[in-house]
Amino acid sequence: MDGKEIGAGGAVGNDVGAKKRRTSGSGDTPKVGGRIRDLRQQQKMTLADLAAASGISIGTLSQIERELVSPTVRTLFTLGEALGVSAAWLLDPESDEKKADPYVVTADRRQPFLRSEGLKKDLISPASSDRLRGFYMLLEPGYGSGEAPYAHNGEEIGLVMCGVLELEIEGETWILREGDCFAFPSDLPHRFANIGATQCAVFWINADI
Repeated sequence: MDGKEIGAGGAVGNDVGAKKRRTSGSGDTPKVGGRIRDLRQQQKMTLADLAAASGISIGTLSQIERELVSPTVRTLFTLGEALGVSAAWLLDPESDEKKADPYVVTADRRQPFLRSEGLKKDLISPASSDRLRGFYMLLEPGYGSGEAPYAHNGEEIGLVMCGVLELEIEGETWILREGDCFAFPSDLPHRFANIGATQCAVFWINADI
């Protein structure tokens, strides 16, 4: 990978499996806890069943379902796989993505994909992209996907638009700066974090293959 630096592994701030939610009153955080609870109950799963399937503790699951904490990217992917749905569905099952233009997404039609403390991720690919999804992600300093690596199906490619991104893939760490790119199979354990002093923006593509 051109322009990479082998990083020493900076701190990821205090972002763990689930974050305590700030009571900012902004109202823009999707209420995923109730959806997770309802879907779990529809599938006749107890909290213990979901904990066993996802590897997330019963206590953390209970806090997520009661909207006391907000799940990280890694946690959403893990819960989605355990429940048989996508992370996007957990965030917004009534998304009007299908009503949008099939080929173009204007700035005012971006779909919020994830809102977590220190992380904002918007879906920017049109509805016609079934296997290829593009995201515009903003990371505040010290925040990222969580301390533990995660994996899922597909492939990924991205471009750091500004800031400093620490990207770990299979235990190897790269420090990426503005203009640096990356690509890797999604089933490799990976994690990311903004280790810079300013906001980090990334154009990120997930391919479902």
